[in-house]
Parts: sequence; structure tokens; C-alpha cells
Amino acid sequence: MASDPSAPNPQPGGLQSMLDRLKGLTRSLSGDEPEEEILPTFDLPTPASAPAPVEPVQAIPVEPLPEEVPETVLPAAEAAPPAEPTPPTRCPVCDSERVPGYASCVDCGFHFPGEVSRSTSARAPVTAERIKQRYELGELLSERGNVSRFRSRDLGLGGTENIPVVLLRQPGAPPRLAVPVEPEDEILPPLDKSSAPTTAVLPPLPPWPSAGWEQNLLDALEHPGLPAVIDVFTENGFDYLVEELPPGRQLWDAWDDPEATYADRFGWLAQVAETMQALHRVGAMLEAIRPELVVVSDQGRARIIDLSDLLPLPLPADPPLRAGLYTAPELLTSPETSDARANLYSFGAMLYALHVGRELSEREFLSPGNPKPVFNDYPDLHPALGRLLLKTFNRQVEARFPTDEAVKEDDTGFSELIRTLGVCARTVDNVRLEISAWTTTGMVRTGNEDAFALLQSCESRQEDVAESALLLLADGMGGYEAGEVAATLAIQALRKNLTAQKQFAALGGGNGFIAELPNPEGNALVQTEVEEIKRLVKAALKDANKQVFTASRSGIGRRGMGCTAEVVYVNGRHVVVGHVGDSRTYHLSEGRFIQLTRDQTLVNRLVELGTLTEEEAENHPRRNELQQAVGGQPDVEPGIYHAVLKPGDYLIVCSDGLSNHVKTLQFRQFLHGDDAVSAERAARRLVNLANIEGATDNATVIVVRAT
Repeated sequence: MASDPSAPNPQPGGLQSMLDRLKGLTRSLSGDEPEEEILPTFDLPTPASAPAPVEPVQAIPVEPLPEEVPETVLPAAEAAPPAEPTPPTRCPVCDSERVPGYASCVDCGFHFPGEVSRSTSARAPVTAERIKQRYELGELLSERGNVSRFRSRDLGLGGTENIPVVLLRQPGAPPRLAVPVEPEDEILPPLDKSSAPTTAVLPPLPPWPSAGWEQNLLDALEHPGLPAVIDVFTENGFDYLVEELPPGRQLWDAWDDPEATYADRFGWLAQVAETMQALHRVGAMLEAIRPELVVVSDQGRARIIDLSDLLPLPLPADPPLRAGLYTAPELLTSPETSDARANLYSFGAMLYALHVGRELSEREFLSPGNPKPVFNDYPDLHPALGRLLLKTFNRQVEARFPTDEAVKEDDTGFSELIRTLGVCARTVDNVRLEISAWTTTGMVRTGNEDAFALLQSCESRQEDVAESALLLLADGMGGYEAGEVAATLAIQALRKNLTAQKQFAALGGGNGFIAELPNPEGNALVQTEVEEIKRLVKAALKDANKQVFTASRSGIGRRGMGCTAEVVYVNGRHVVVGHVGDSRTYHLSEGRFIQLTRDQTLVNRLVELGTLTEEEAENHPRRNELQQAVGGQPDVEPGIYHAVLKPGDYLIVCSDGLSNHVKTLQFRQFLHGDDAVSAERAARRLVNLANIEGATDNATVIVVRAT
């Protein structure tokens, strides 16, 4: 039987050759010989002489191969009962179902609290591997060139610790031997004939990207805003760099903390900017800075935890980039001409994301790399914050920091950025004040024994704005004659005393800036100054009491005359209240209506002791009997209180002629409606309401609206 000439020749020693030989032996045993058998050819060298005859080989019987192997059927395992489906997590903003693996809502961009970026959490973990008998390799964070970055654990020398670290690994370079340098022609004899030949020069600095390059960078800076180098070693042909993984809350969560002030927030941003500036000075930059790359320690230090996006300065022509929404557009179009100002764009993008409370999405851009004007969506944005965004989150490089004069100091713009962040820290928290006051004699009394005074000052120095107000209210005691005299004397004494103090100088025409140097906490008043204001207000009330008491004994007014008194000082966002009697100061904040002061009356004391209920106290015949009044005794012990104002808050300072007729619910309804009520409208409405309700006493109100 002839073979098929179109079939490919089998290769020597291959499987096809073995099968052909096996078939031939089988046919030989069965007696079925082919007419002609063509053996496979082998590419052998032509021998120089004819080979010796080969002895015939006796055929070995071979069992025929089975045509089909029966399939073994294993018993099916019992199917596990289906697990209860986990209810999907939904976005609290738009109610969309959360996509697994994403730290932010894919529809509205809301950042889920406590979550890390998908870019660092969605990567597949690697099998745990122990390095140097100390470090346990964790998930792969990123790769750039031949450098791999892992989230790892430092188990310590005893294997009992469990400290998160970041581990960089790259294949080690072959050892470079120092080759002796022998001069070809010796012109001058060496000074020391016994000295060894000179060796090669020092090796060059490690190239980027490499673990050695990053190590040199961190060692040169030793900056508190960057991870510290923990260990450097070589093992099994790999070079390793172990870095600290700084602990703390993600910047997302720290920024959203209701206890955090804008002084805190912009203080953290200034620390991040200082860290980025330090990188620029040693020839490096981050491709982008994002909120999830920053943590805030328990000590309030902002630190960058991920250096995966480090790039050298000047930039190479075609650097590997992530090209996200935080990346400056010029890095993608012309990286070789880009500089550190690309980080200004990224910094502004991070600030914008923090301000809106969610990750950036395409909705924030007119086109790729071209952000929408921020004032389109936020026309009432704080001007200092708006300018900061316009000078950073801007497609046009020349529109960013630095400005014309600041370029002489630092052409990267980061020095000016840090100063501007300081301005925001000092001013964004501070509220602006809208104040109005009205008084009425009421529907029963003939004369008005209430008195009030408003002193307000607003002053600017460079970009800092200092605004303060002093509100004084006195209610003459209606049970005594000359109550109006006592109230007038008290107002005059308080104003004269307080405006003579340097802390209140602006209200008397002096300098409105309490501190000559920028305040480290960013507020117009720091805690030590708040305590000093409290002391001064208390002393002023004691002095007013002494003057009214002395006047009543010296023929001015009547003996035994007196009044209640409220002293309210507002500076920045701080409120200090001094109180004597039963006039009141209220604070409406985020829907909560709080009485800051405590009535110094007999009935209120009985309520505090539990003898009377609040309902019983409202109609008690001795409800207006005061325990303390300005001028009633030689000495008085004022109540001192402190509060913090937020934009949208109200302060209401009033005499008991108003609070006796307007209830807490009515206050809230008047001030906390769908639309913000101006201070002027609120003051008029409250006085009119007191008259409608009968106004059995004089009624006076001062309304402060914080904007």
C-alpha cells in the first residue's frame, strides 16, 4: 500500500514516527504486509563508506490499543443552598445602586465615607509571600517600568508585629566590579610606588523609575508630609525599598468631619502644598494629587501616603501617565515642556472635589481638561475660595499662580498658593454680619424703659477682613422708678469700658485686627483671646453694676433702681455673651433654637431644682422676680457664655417683654422658613408679634443674621 504523498514527513523522534512504527509492527504480526513501505527520512550526513549490514530485529508482540476508554462518572456533589442575597448599597444623594469596587457613586460622584480609591482597592491581591523573614507581601498597588509597589505588612523580627507598610521591588542590577585603571604611558612617577591602582569613579545616581531613585528622594527630603524609609535590602535577585504607610483618616473623611473648621481644612491643604513644593525643589513632582492620597494624622498633620505617581523634573518626552481627571491637560499634550505648575491644576481639582463632596466626573468639564467656571454652579461662593479655584483649576497655564509680582519669588506658584491658603484659613470660617434692632413701648406701658446700642466694625487689610459687633441691651426694672435711668447708665458704662480695651478697639474707631500677625488657627479669635474677652465682658458688667448702684445712692435716678443687661460680642465666628437678669440671648443654628443664657429669677431657680415644671413657671405669680440686677446690689456675678456662628445662623437678643409673648416655636417659624429672612424683616416681625399678643411690657429685640 503506497503512502499519501501529500502527508507531511514526520520529524525524527516525534510522536507521528512512533505511531508509524507501532502500526508497522502490528501489521507484521497480523500478516498483513503492505506492498511497499516508505520509511520516514532523516536528515543524516552522507557516510564516507557504505554501512555494515544490520541484523534483522525480531518483532515484539504488542497488545492492540483499546478503541475507547470508558468514562468514569463520579457521583454529583450536593449543591449548596443559595446564599441570601446581600441588599445593594445605595447612594444617599441620588439613590443609585452602588457599583461594587467603586469608592464613589458612578451617577453623581458622591464619595462613600471610609472608602479608598478604586485605583488602589480594586487590584487583585497577590499570594502572601514572606520577604526577609519579616515583610509579608500584600496586594499589588501599581507598576511602573520594572518597579512594583505592594501594600505589605511589617511583622517585625519576632513575627509578632503587624504594621502596614509599602514595599517597592525591582529586579536587581548585576554587580558592577571596580576595574583597576592602569595608565598606558606613565609620564610622571606616582608619589607612592606601593599604592594600589586607582579604581573607577562613583556610580551615577539611580535612574527614574527605580526604587533607588525614590529612596534618594526621600532620604534627601526627610519631610514630615512624606513616608519615611524603613528598610533597604536585596534578596533573591531583587532590590527592595520599604516605606512607611502613614496612619490617619483619609482627607475625604477629615474634611467632612462636622467638628472640622475651615481653619483646619485649609491648614491641611497648606501642608500638602508645602510637601509638593518640597518635591519640586529636589527635582520631582506628582502627576496628580487626589483626596484619597492624603491622610490626616491624629496630631492634625496632612501626609501623602502614595508615591506611585512620582515623576522626575524636567519631565521626559513620553512619561507613563494615568491620565485621570486630576491630571493637568498639558501633561498629556506636551509633557516635555510642562513644569511644576501642572501640580497647581491637580491641587485645584482636589480642592474642587472636596468642596462639592464627591469625586470629579465629566459633568465638571466643558471638554477634557477644560473645567467649567466654578461660579456657574456656585454664584455665592466665598470670594477668597473662588479666586483660589480660578488660579489653580484652570486649563490655561498662564492663568494660574504665580501672579505678576510673585513670579519673581517662585515661578512654580506654590509659594503664592500657600499664602492664599493661609488667607482662606483665616477668613472662610468668619461670618459676615447683618444686624437690625427694633423696640416698642407695648400696649400697656406709658414709657419705654428699655435701651440698646449697636456697634459694628468691618475692616480689611490686604485680603484679610476683620468684622466685629458689640450688642448692648438693658431693660429697666419695671417695679422700681427710674428704670430708664438705670438702663441708660448701664449702656453708657458698658460702651465706655469695653471700647477702651484694645480687643474692642475697632468698635471705638481703632485697629480692628486683634493680632498683628496672621493667626495660626485661622480664626479672628483664638481660644486664649476668647477667654480674655470673657474676662473683659464680666469685668465691664461688674463695673456697670457699681456705677448704677453708686448713682442710685448719690441722687441720680432713684434709690434701688436697676436693670437687666445683655452684652453680646461677635468676632469672626465666635460669640461671647455676658448676662445679668432675665433678658435673653438665643441662637438658632441648623434648625435648633437654643437659649444661650440662663434666667436669673427665683422661678427659674425652682425649675432647675425640680420644684416647678416649665409649664408651671410660665404662669407663676413671681416669675419676674429677679435674683440679680445691674445696680440692685453692690456686687453682681454675671453669667458668661460662648457660642460659634455658622453661615445661616441667627442670634436674637431681647428683653423679657418680647420673650414673654413670643414662644420658642414662633421664633423658629419666623426665622427658619423655606427662604432666609433678613435681620431687618425678622426684627420687625417679632416686635409686631409682641404687640399683637398684647405687649404688657416694653419689648426690644436685636437680630443678627450670619451670612
